[in-house]
This record gives sequence, structure tokens and C-alpha cells, in this order.
Amino acid sequence: MFLKHKTNHRIGKFWADSVRFHGKSCSILALGVRVCDTALNKLHLSAPEPERLVCVSEYVGCCTDAIQVCLHCTAGKKHLLYYKTGRLIFTIYDLYSKNSVRICARPEIAETLRKLTPERILSMPEETLFYFEEAHPLTERTWKRVCRACDAPQEGVPYRDAGVQDSPEQFRKFDLSENDACRVTRRRK
Repeated sequence: MFLKHKTNHRIGKFWADSVRFHGKSCSILALGVRVCDTALNKLHLSAPEPERLVCVSEYVGCCTDAIQVCLHCTAGKKHLLYYKTGRLIFTIYDLYSKNSVRICARPEIAETLRKLTPERILSMPEETLFYFEEAHPLTERTWKRVCRACDAPQEGVPYRDAGVQDSPEQFRKFDLSENDACRVTRRRK
């Protein structure tokens, strides 16, 4: 069984929660679970607290589902940010202690990730999966964005309940004529 770590209970819980949220198990999701566990270990946290952690992911994929569930970092709260390089690198910031960790998947893992089973990834030693680099500090602009309450509108942006329904005319220029709509939906033979 894959649960042989000192943090085996946490990895097991993270894995079950992530699979339930994601809808299926896969190796990239398992790597995301290991990123979450490693981040908590390196930041000396026993469990994540909402609004405490921010993750900058350089990879857009299944692993970010695990980050959302396990670290409470979501894009809506601006606590899950993307810097799309396509590399399996994740920087996690603790807003309370100001500590951070940059977790990088080893090149040999990144190359063979899809061939590995989720159970194998969940049981591999941390040093086999990752290496660590110094994290770049959050910029002042980013810091302000992640610390702003999610229900507080940004300065200069009016608060509206009705949204698009207030002025649908602005979107009419994107409407397709009937002829264009038929061309788009017609299948090629």
C-alpha cells in the first residue's frame, strides 16, 4: 500500500478528497497531492487554513485540482495563480509567516509521469520526486490582490448584482447572423 510515510494519513485524506473533486484518479493528480503534502511539510504546517496559502502554478492541469482541494487555494479568491511555463513547478507562499517554498518536479519524473501509476507517485520518497529552489517574493501588486477580501470590489470597478443584463447592447456586436450561425454549426462531410 502507498501509505508508508510519516504523513500517510494526510496523503490518504488528500488523495481521497482530490479524486472525489477531480472525478477520477490519474498520475498528475497524485503529483498534485504530493506537492500539497510537501508544501505543508516545508512550511511547517500540520493542516492548511483558508486564506493562508497562495500557490503560483507553472503548470495548468489535473494537479491544480489537488491544490484547490488540499491547500484551499482557489482562482476565485486569487490564491491560485498561473504562470504558464508548462513546467511542473509550484511556488507556495504562507501569507501569515511570509515563508515560501518552490517545489520543482525532477526532470526524470516529469518525463515519465504519465507512465507512473498514482499509487507509485504517492509512495515515492519526496527527494525522488522533487527538488527545491528559492522562491521569488510576491510582488506588491500581487500581494494586494491576494490580500483583498473576495467580496470587496476593486477600486474603480462598480459593484453590480445584475452583471451583463444591465447593458446587453455591448455584446450584440459578437452575435452571429443567421447565415454565419448556420455555417458554424454545419458539419463537413
